[in-house]
Amino acid sequence: MKRRSTGGGPPAGRRKPPGWTIWAAAAALTLGFGSPRVGYGWGRNAHRAATRVAESRLTPEARAAVRSLLEPGESLVDASTWADENSRDIPGSASWHFVNVPITARRYTPSDCRGNCVVSRLEEFRKILADPKAPRPRRQMALRYVVHLVEDAHQPMHVGDNRDRGGNNVQLSFFRDDFTNLHQVWDSGLLREGYRGERDIADALFDLARRPEAQDWTKGDVEDWINESLEAARLAYRVPGTSNTLRSGSRIGRDYEDANLPIVTERLARAGVRLSEVLNEALSPPRKNTVPPPHFNRPGQTKPVPPPPAAGIKPGRG
Repeated sequence: MKRRSTGGGPPAGRRKPPGWTIWAAAAALTLGFGSPRVGYGWGRNAHRAATRVAESRLTPEARAAVRSLLEPGESLVDASTWADENSRDIPGSASWHFVNVPITARRYTPSDCRGNCVVSRLEEFRKILADPKAPRPRRQMALRYVVHLVEDAHQPMHVGDNRDRGGNNVQLSFFRDDFTNLHQVWDSGLLREGYRGERDIADALFDLARRPEAQDWTKGDVEDWINESLEAARLAYRVPGTSNTLRSGSRIGRDYEDANLPIVTERLARAGVRLSEVLNEALSPPRKNTVPPPHFNRPGQTKPVPPPPAAGIKPGRG
């Protein structure tokens, strides 16, 4: 039997730490301004559940560094939703959460980013986080964004686009919700129908992260994660069991959930495992005779074989 959510809305933003406004303004000026597309990614329960997986896999050094950077009483799980809760206070930050890659493209290319997307911003914040000489407020902000953006990079509708603002313009009826859209279905709708809440989602993610095949999830780099999300986005636009594309006004329900809830769950599990590796690499001192996690481009790195395009969608030239 499918599990159901108890619902509930997002909390109000937490109190901003001293000096936050100065650094937020500096970040907005330094990192630039973005496009008007909606920037919110996974819903609150999704971010928190994925971060629980990551938090459980931190090294002692990384765990201590996280505690030193966050506010008293604030956990890494709490920090995972900070970027959404405070997005209005950082002008232009909406575009940092996504990248528009046509669903007909074979793969992501740097031209899709134009220097201002989840790929470029994640790398910038990762560098700040890994710099022990950077001021604490900057590293604190970077930590919160690294957590959030790694997870957003795994949200298919924050990558694949069909000239509809990542599915925001595809109006749908989904179970009892007669006024939603494809983006919202993937942010939280599927998880709401499939699980009772954050803890229930987290249990499912931990189960996936413990499987032997999860060891392969740390291969590749951020662009590979984006390409995985692109392939999942192609499936998201498809009417289950057909090669037809979802159109505004469609009603979707159990068939769509059965086809796509497992994809959502695995995307979040992968995000949690990979986030732990990124944080361990950035916050733990290097050890002798160890190979660094291959998350950001490194010469000679073996990449996973890209998945084939979804049936019914003809890839363009990448």
